[in-house]
Amino acid sequence: MKLHRMEITAFGPFAKRETVDFDVLNEAGVFLLNGETGSGKTSVLDAICFALYGSGPTTAAKGGRKAQHSDHADPRTGPRVELEFTAGGRRWHVSRTPAWREPSSRAASGWSDRHATVSLREHVAGQWVDRGYRPDDVGQTIHHVVGLDREQFTQVMMLPQGQFARFLQAGSKEREDLLETLFGTDVYADIQDELKTRSDRAKSVLYEAEREAERADEVLARLRERVAHTVARLPEDVLSDLPGALRTRLDLPSDEGAIGDVAVGTAADANGGETDADSSDQGRASTSAASAASEEGPADGKSGDADNEGGPDRWRELVDDCDTLVDTVGRARDGAASSYTGAQQRYAQLETLHSLVRRRGELTRRRDELAEHAEQSEGAARQLREHEAAQELQAPLVELRDARRRVATLDAAVTDLRATVTGDAPSARVAQHILGPDASLMDAVDESGQVPAGLRDAVVTARESARGAVAQEESLTRDEEEAARERKALSALEERATHLTRDLASARDALTRSEESHRELLGEVKDEALVRERARTAREAVAASREYARARAEEQERARRYREDETARRAAAQHVEALEAQRYASAAATLATGLEPGDPCPVCGATEHPHLAGAGTEDEVTDDALDRARAARDTAQDTVDASHAAWQRAQTGAAEALARGADTDVDAAVDRCRHADEELARLEQSLTRVRRGEAEIAAARREVQDLEGEGTRINGDIAGTRARLKGLLTRCDRVREELARRIRGFDSATEFLERSEHLVRTVSEWESQQRALEAAQHEVRTAQGAVERALDASPFETESAADEALMDPADAAGLSERLTALQEERDSVSAELATQDMQRAEGLSAEERAGLSEEALARTAAERDGYEQLRDALNQKLGGLQTLAADAASHAEHMPARHAELERARENAQRLSGLADVATANSPENALRMTLTSFVLAAKLEHVAAVASEHLARMSSGRFTLVHTDRTRGGGKSGLGLEIDDSWTGVRRGTETLSGGESFFTSLALALALADVVRSEAGGQEIDTLFVDEGFGSLDEQTLEQVLETLDGLRRTGRVIGVVSHVSEMKQRIDTQLVVTKTPGGSHLSVVAGPWDAA
Repeated sequence: MKLHRMEITAFGPFAKRETVDFDVLNEAGVFLLNGETGSGKTSVLDAICFALYGSGPTTAAKGGRKAQHSDHADPRTGPRVELEFTAGGRRWHVSRTPAWREPSSRAASGWSDRHATVSLREHVAGQWVDRGYRPDDVGQTIHHVVGLDREQFTQVMMLPQGQFARFLQAGSKEREDLLETLFGTDVYADIQDELKTRSDRAKSVLYEAEREAERADEVLARLRERVAHTVARLPEDVLSDLPGALRTRLDLPSDEGAIGDVAVGTAADANGGETDADSSDQGRASTSAASAASEEGPADGKSGDADNEGGPDRWRELVDDCDTLVDTVGRARDGAASSYTGAQQRYAQLETLHSLVRRRGELTRRRDELAEHAEQSEGAARQLREHEAAQELQAPLVELRDARRRVATLDAAVTDLRATVTGDAPSARVAQHILGPDASLMDAVDESGQVPAGLRDAVVTARESARGAVAQEESLTRDEEEAARERKALSALEERATHLTRDLASARDALTRSEESHRELLGEVKDEALVRERARTAREAVAASREYARARAEEQERARRYREDETARRAAAQHVEALEAQRYASAAATLATGLEPGDPCPVCGATEHPHLAGAGTEDEVTDDALDRARAARDTAQDTVDASHAAWQRAQTGAAEALARGADTDVDAAVDRCRHADEELARLEQSLTRVRRGEAEIAAARREVQDLEGEGTRINGDIAGTRARLKGLLTRCDRVREELARRIRGFDSATEFLERSEHLVRTVSEWESQQRALEAAQHEVRTAQGAVERALDASPFETESAADEALMDPADAAGLSERLTALQEERDSVSAELATQDMQRAEGLSAEERAGLSEEALARTAAERDGYEQLRDALNQKLGGLQTLAADAASHAEHMPARHAELERARENAQRLSGLADVATANSPENALRMTLTSFVLAAKLEHVAAVASEHLARMSSGRFTLVHTDRTRGGGKSGLGLEIDDSWTGVRRGTETLSGGESFFTSLALALALADVVRSEAGGQEIDTLFVDEGFGSLDEQTLEQVLETLDGLRRTGRVIGVVSHVSEMKQRIDTQLVVTKTPGGSHLSVVAGPWDAA
């Protein structure tokens, strides 16, 4: 960082604008900040620090008191510090003002508070660009570009008065924070955190891998239990085939027991097999449960790490055992199945022969019974044949008889129909009346009964005429009904028109009255806006008056407190001024009391003191007393500021209340508000009546319009109805005359139609029956010939003989079925006795027949069932073992990969845990208990100490060197210690043992070394400028000469050193000076450029 230009206005002792061109001072490399005591040399450093951080090093050291407005400046001139500097290769300009008080004629106290402000700009592409104006944002930006906070800035770049040994004697934590910022070692802290994170993650992975291994051991144990449980219930003859090593692992007895009866053993094994099947299912369920309960650890409570070493081998052994068991039980199952098949075949053969012998005996007995009934069946067969012949004659006989009945029925019907239309019967006279001109056709009817030609056409014509008359009569009826409705509607319309005329007159009168009443109400509410405004203003005035009364009371109270606090502040300020005046008066005497012959004077540096100042009569003012007085003054000032701000807020509140129309008499305002509200209530009532009247007028107008429209419509309807009624009456008269001519004397057209249709139906039926009669007569003749031919071909002479041979159909059917069944049974028995199986059964010997007894069948069945039970039991065992083998193989397949994963996780966790413990100082291998960051910073500090020793050796004539040490002091961190190696005594000692002068040039050497090392290493913060405030007065002449030579060497490397000192030799040796001149009107700054003289 390098400074370029600074402007100070009304800040500290500087009343007007003072400008410092640091570029001129930078060219000299080393410059002196020169001025009288109290002129403001330290205030220049305060201004630099204030511009960057908002507070200076000396004000912060004195309790953090904020920068104040210059007492020498015009009260209306605002304090401000502007600084232009370069940091990180970028040029910046910061302008900052502290909080201050400005005279104000408006404020009751006469003062107005001004808040602190700040602005930051960057020089980009030839112009200044704003980068922020909020204090927090600007502070973060400056911290970022400078790379130091205020505390670190004052330790490294600015050694303020009385604090130049601060970093030298700082604690480990404070020193570590500063070194981390300077050298940018945050990455090592990130490495520590990352190692710790990776270590924790690796431990978690290892834990899960170990838990997984424990769960695998549980599963292995459960699978072995299931295998042992299944094998223990196998038959002994199966167990005897197992290898000896497998029997030993399964804890089976080595000697073989006797094998009992096959039937008994297989039955017991069958029951055991069912149990094992259930246990196998339960075993699979328990395996799943074991996997689910993985967090409970191994069953035996041990970690199982030792067992895990041979985990894959034990799983392979289990898989091999399961395969051996599956193979052994499979062979046993196959043998039992083969035995069962042989027994089943033997039982089937015995059962087949036994059935054949029994069946042959049954067939022989049935054949003999059927032979005894053969003669009885012959008579029944003959009777059935005659019945069948009579049945064949029934069809033509039934047809002949039906035809004869139809002829008789049709002949009677024709005779009756002919009588209804001929002769003197009433129906005949009606028919003649219907036919009218065609009635002569009825005379053509003769004895043959045939329908006269043309009669049907005449009857149909008459019916159609009747239908037309009916239609005309229906039309007339509709017209008459419509005329009646029109008369009724016309009467209703005329009555409605009368009522409408009366209602319309009433509605018009009501509308006129409503309009007159509405005009009167409108006159009452014409001032609505004015009344509402008066009510609103009155309410606001009441609220403002009450607020004003409260604010006025608060203002008076705040004013009283402010006057009390201001009196206390003045007293505290006067007390501080008195103490400072007293201290300045006795400062020379105080210094003189501490001088010894040969000691350099802290003011002029002389070692001879011929004229010592004398002590005054007043008591000496101590630093503590002065600091307490200043603190009391500052506290009083803060209290006054807060009281004044509260007083101003109260004044503002009262003024705002007055501006809102407040009245000093609250009761009067409330009374006006009450009257305004009453007036507003009356207005609201009138408005309600106006709105109600408007609604009534609108309704009356709508009613008048509706009545007028309805009257117009009804008049039109009356005219139309009258015209329609007249047309209907004319049409009805014409239709009546025409209808009387068409109905031929009948009472109505409907009667004419009904009589005509009846006549048409009668004639049509007559024709139809006549044709049917003729057809039936023909059928009789045909059927008679067929019957005669059928009798000739049958065994019967007459129809009666055939009728006698007929049987009841049910009896005939039953007889036929019995005869057919007997014959079919005889044929079936004979055919089955002739089969090869029956011949085989007939050829059996007596000994062979004895071997087919029920007892023999039972023995063979028992043998078969025994083998079946053994096969099923072994099959169930085999299924359970195959499931176990599949489970074991599935787990064993993943065991090598899981074991390798566990080993990798254990190795990775051990490696990362070791690295993390070393990096975070938690490992016993880290004897110094240094973290990685501390180790790196210790190396940096060691480098700094080595460079500082070069400067320190020149400044101390080779006596002192600065040594880095890993030892801790007072519980601090290892690796960040500093000690002084005194070559005169050969003893290393702490830096706290140095004298004031020794501490000064040692701190200066350390600060210069920090700047050199940071500058030489990439990634740190460059330190191009260094300020040293006082401390040179504590050096003897030789040491001072050596310090100046060191500063000259730094100047030639491009560094800039600003020195603040009263030592006269410094003024003579350093010609380039920033001079601070003290005057009654405030201090002034000026730059005096000249050559540097280090000799």
